[in-house]
Formats: sequence, C-alpha cells, structure tokens
Amino acid sequence: MAKRASRLPLRARIGWHALIRGVGRRPSPERVRRILIAHNLLLGDTLMLTSLLARLRRRYPDAHLAMTCPPAFLPLYEGRPYGLAVSAFDPRDRHSLDRLRALGPFDLAIVPAESRHGWLARAAGARWVRGYAGGAWYYRASLDEAWPAPDILTTLPDMMAALAGDAGPGDERFDPRDWPGPRPGGFVPPEIPYAVLHLGAGSPLRYWPAENWRIVAASLTRQGFRVILSAGPGQEALAHAADPQGRYQNVAGQLDLRDMWHLLAAARLLVSPDTGIVHLARLTTTPSVVLFGPGQADLYGPGQFYRSTPYRAVTIADMPCRNETLLFEMKVPWIRICKREPGDCAFSARCSAGISPEAVLSAISEVLAEGRS
Repeated sequence: MAKRASRLPLRARIGWHALIRGVGRRPSPERVRRILIAHNLLLGDTLMLTSLLARLRRRYPDAHLAMTCPPAFLPLYEGRPYGLAVSAFDPRDRHSLDRLRALGPFDLAIVPAESRHGWLARAAGARWVRGYAGGAWYYRASLDEAWPAPDILTTLPDMMAALAGDAGPGDERFDPRDWPGPRPGGFVPPEIPYAVLHLGAGSPLRYWPAENWRIVAASLTRQGFRVILSAGPGQEALAHAADPQGRYQNVAGQLDLRDMWHLLAAARLLVSPDTGIVHLARLTTTPSVVLFGPGQADLYGPGQFYRSTPYRAVTIADMPCRNETLLFEMKVPWIRICKREPGDCAFSARCSAGISPEAVLSAISEVLAEGRS
C-alpha cells in the first residue's frame, strides 16, 4: 500500500499521509524540538517570513527549524540563516513531500499564509499545527490553532512573527549577521557608487511610466551615482523604454537571485515598485524607496523588525479603488489593497502612474540622508 501511495500525485499523497496522521484534536507539545514552516509563497512573502524565523530561533534556541521553499529561492538560503533547513517544494513535483518528511516529524508547524498548507504540515508529520483562520472550513480543519487576523493595522512581517508567540523582553530587529549571503555568481557589481532602479513587478498595474524613470535616473546621475536598470525575465522592454539611448547599465532579465543579492548588497540605493526585490533589499540592508500603487504601504512596509534599514514609501493615499480587504483568504477590515487584473482596472493604473517624480526624488533625498547618518 505504501508503494502504491508513493506513485500518487502530490495533492493525493498529502491527503493520504494527512489521513494516516489523523485529524482529531491532540495535546499541544510540551517540548518543541523540531519546527516546520509550511507554505508555497511568492518571493516577497517568503522573505517576509524572516521575522518569523528570527522569533522562532529566539524562543526555541535549540530547535531544528525547517521550511518549505520554491526551488528558485533556494540559493538565498544556502548560508542557513537562523540555522534553517529548507526543503524544495513544488506542487507539480510529487517527490516534494518525500523530501519534507525526511526532515520530520515535527513538534510544531506554522502555516503563515493559506490554511490549506496545514494539510501539508500534517502529511509531513506535524503534531501541532498553527496558522491564521482563513479559507474554507475543510482547510481550517487541518489547524489545531486557527488564529484571527490582528484587529489593528499591522505590517505583514510583524503578522508573520506573531505566529511564533510572544516576543518576550529585549529588542527584536533584523541583524544582517544572522543571514549569510549566498556565494557570488557570475555578476560582478561596479566598484563606484551606484543606484539600482528596478522597473519590474508582478503586475503591470504596479509599473511606473518610463518618462518618470528617466527623470529619476538623470537626477541620480547628476548626484554622482552610476545608474543600473533592472527588471525580471520577460520585462526587458521596461528597461529599454526607460533608456532608449542606452545611457545606463542595463541588467534586466540577466540576473538570478544570487546575483541580485550581490547587486543590492553593494548598492547605495534601490528605487522600485512594491515587489519581491524590495524584500530582498531589506536582507542586504540597502536604503530603499518603494512605490506603492495597488498595494498598501502600511501592510507591506518594514514593520518593527526592519526599522533600522533606511526606507521610504511613496504612495497616493486614499485611492478609492484600493478597496479590497482579502488577505490569505481572510477578510480583514483595515486592509486596503487592489488585486485586480490589468483588464479589470478602469482607471489606467493611476494608483501607480499618478505617483509624481518629485515625490520620489524627495523620498530619495530623505533616505540617502538617513543612510549617511
């Protein structure tokens, strides 16, 4: 029977092993020696789990920490920050569960996003599963503790950390020494002072007009910075539109996450729409100016954990179409975001396009002054 189960698709295998483990209530663990963080998040949300890792390590200094991770993100964790072991997880790879089960069983599992991953934690051998109470009842049934969302405005990094329990006494903030950088890749950053303008994002609704990027690039050049234009694979046209004459170094679509780490680590400044690269820059402590269009600046901001890194958010407050309140399948009254597709936007993405170059240049001046101090 076990051999037959090993041939099933991943979703069926998760259900099979979760059923074997049982669904009934069980006592909470008295001693926590092995902890799992189960998720399948995008880059930015995955990196926002850093605050959770730090608090778990603080609360359970001798525990073995493990986390699922999309395969593309693995190079970022090769230095084993906080002593973390990562297990490559791909919903299309039925062997993902085998790799995860080899790290278990677990006394405690944290499900920081969609509650359906509680079944993954169960299948991996978790005794006790904790997460936020979103999603359908048959997903929430996998949780031993289903926590409500905070009733006051809280940044996502702080929401993630809360799942580890009370912080206890003492200061809690990101220390870059806790996250060894990945090995250098093929890209060698310039030695002269430079600023990175990252033009890409997960949705075209977050894009900033090319003419605005040209204004910012020209200003930074006058201040003595070399300008490097960046974007993700498939977004190379954004860099060409912002610099049709090829005045600036263009690395759009050329760098993997290992190279991006080292590009940001040596940069004096990052200017970017709200996207995963912003959260990578927090790990490299790069001063950052972030443009928030559909996203809520107070939700995706640095929170208390990253308060030491120079940062400014630029956004248009009180956009009437930023009116969706769903986060990880939970309706949260204080959330104000927009997750519409480009074809559903009736306002030509004015939440992003309406951000003025003057507002961004002012934020740049502030964050550079803070970085120097």
